[in-house]
Amino acid sequence: MKYVMIEVAFNNEEEVNLTKEKLLKEKLVASLQVITSDSSWNYNGELENDKEYLVFMKTKESLINEVYEVIKEIHSYEVFEYAVFPLTSPSKDYLDWIDKETK
Repeated sequence: MKYVMIEVAFNNEEEVNLTKEKLLKEKLVASLQVITSDSSWNYNGELENDKEYLVFMKTKESLINEVYEVIKEIHSYEVFEYAVFPLTSPSKDYLDWIDKETK
């Protein structure tokens, strides 16, 4: 079994809360952490600055497309960050916990 951490940036706390509720209820992620960030980026030739919420999610690699589809339904950005990183741990208990808490 392979595991991943997914990072998504939102600019709307309501979207974050809807995403958290749906992903956890459907057992698509084992956990989420939300960090507030002052973010800057280029978009359509313009420099953008805004407060964002960075959401870090732990799940199985086999669920990344299902997680993406849920976020795509909720997210208001035309193009949103969806970065997936391999997740390894020497703790078998931690990885077993991810298995247990996801479908």
